[in-house]
Amino acid sequence: PMMNEKGLTMGESSCPSRLMNYPVGGAPISGDPRFGRAATEGLVDLANLMQLAMERCTTARCAVETMGALSDKYGFYPMVGEWSLGVEADGKVAFDDGGEAITVADRLGEAWIFHIVGGVPSVGKSAWVAMRLPPGHAAFVANNFILREVPKAPSDSWLFSANLRDVARASGLWNGQEPLDFSKVFAPNVVTFQSPAGEAPIPLYAALRQWRLTKIAAPEVHRHTRLPIDPLELPVTVEVEHLLEHREVFSFLSDLYEGTEFDLTQGILAGPFGNPFRVEGGSATTTLGQIPRGIAIARTSYSVIGQSRPTQAGEAVMWFAADTPATSVYVPFYASAGGRMSPAYAEGTLLKFSRSSAFWAFDFVSNWASATNWRHASEHFLRPLRAQLQDELSVEMRHVEAKAEKEGLQLLADWQVQAQQRVVDRWWELADDLVVIYNDGFFNNATTGELGVSLGYPEWWARKIGFNQDIHPIFVKRDAEAQESFASDPKLCPPGWQPPKSSLPDGYNFAAAHWLFSGASGFSSRTVATPPAQRREGAWLEVLVQASVASLLLAVGVLAGRAWERRVAGARAVDGRVRPDPGRGYEPLL
Repeated sequence: PMMNEKGLTMGESSCPSRLMNYPVGGAPISGDPRFGRAATEGLVDLANLMQLAMERCTTARCAVETMGALSDKYGFYPMVGEWSLGVEADGKVAFDDGGEAITVADRLGEAWIFHIVGGVPSVGKSAWVAMRLPPGHAAFVANNFILREVPKAPSDSWLFSANLRDVARASGLWNGQEPLDFSKVFAPNVVTFQSPAGEAPIPLYAALRQWRLTKIAAPEVHRHTRLPIDPLELPVTVEVEHLLEHREVFSFLSDLYEGTEFDLTQGILAGPFGNPFRVEGGSATTTLGQIPRGIAIARTSYSVIGQSRPTQAGEAVMWFAADTPATSVYVPFYASAGGRMSPAYAEGTLLKFSRSSAFWAFDFVSNWASATNWRHASEHFLRPLRAQLQDELSVEMRHVEAKAEKEGLQLLADWQVQAQQRVVDRWWELADDLVVIYNDGFFNNATTGELGVSLGYPEWWARKIGFNQDIHPIFVKRDAEAQESFASDPKLCPPGWQPPKSSLPDGYNFAAAHWLFSGASGFSSRTVATPPAQRREGAWLEVLVQASVASLLLAVGVLAGRAWERRVAGARAVDGRVRPDPGRGYEPLL
């Protein structure tokens, strides 16, 4: 994700593709693994493509045209080390994270979605398409292409490579007779695409995030929209139901599906205290099933939201949250104010814990809270302090921006440095507080001197797992009749639980390449179901949101490809006696 001094902002999301270029000199000697012919090579990678557009442009349209022209002339290739091979239902190879989706927004109020894949030798070096969002609409790119039927000629709202259809025909991906559906033609079918081969497809990896963000943006229109297996069943764009403020977009990326049937704080994997972060990787997720892909996940390195405000509304600002946005604070970076920042946001490595790094401040708090008592810590400490700090930043920004109009942009640079450092310092204070507050599994209030208060297991949880006087280890399994048992005995029902509405499969038939619905998740038993013939998905943090909404234009990006994510992951209710006063916000107990 990037923003230049003119307020042009970009986000990125890696997507699976059927065509992929290799860097010059990096093509396999054996040829393209899908077609067997000579592989196509490119000279410009994702970072180069975005940077060059940033250097040359002030508008989103210019950026799209520039990236398209560079790709046509020199050829685009994905980031080295991110993509991997997968296999489609017909046995043909496709490239997970071999394509890219780039979102672009500017201060004029335009937002575009740009899709790009590889090319075909002697026909075209790359194939790309871009669509301008209708005014007042939002679009969500969650590691899968979303643009559909491409018009026959470019327009004010559609741009694409001149030889797009030639590349589609020459590659054998399109017969030239039916409308050219970019996501279906140039991307594998997400519903049946295995990456790597031998592992069940994960279409819900994209569909779940797109479904949730669509419902947040348009809650009334999509109140009854069920989660589809295929993300392409969801709309390309959605008209937001009111003007979005930047704080509301923060909540898009920090969402944990709370209040929905897929609430990450619910269920046995969340434990008794509602930990929303799932353990990833291992043989269970490669041979047995899948965990829900959250929008905000534990291993997020950072989250970025570009707010390209119209000139009269103030300076464009890039909002940056270290670690997962579920437990982080978005701090402002004014692109027009230069490169000054708090040193805490300029240093840090995953290989060494450091008190001088903003990342480690937020990462430590997130890990400590989720490992001790997420429900209590997030309700009484993390979220109140986050809201308090965001409020302080919002108030201060209005004053400092007004003053900077008279005194110059240097004032913005000075303020953002101290504001960023203040947020990090406050978060380290919270980290120290939490170590004492939840020491040894108790609740400790050092301010009042009340120590060792027992929070205990929630009664509903204890009842649900069969807790009794027998001290043998307790084992549990999925309850297909949970809804009925909760209705008959409310003491078993966890607070905030929502009944399932979306019918989802619980198995995959590799031989027949279709999903199985057994009814084990609480739905009526069905035989093998063949999914709709639609396509594609893919990563982060990556979630990309781009909304073109009247005077407010936001581009949201969270970085990483789905295949890269999975490789990395594979390797690597209070009793009421002690309750902080909710009216006082966050207050340290030490």
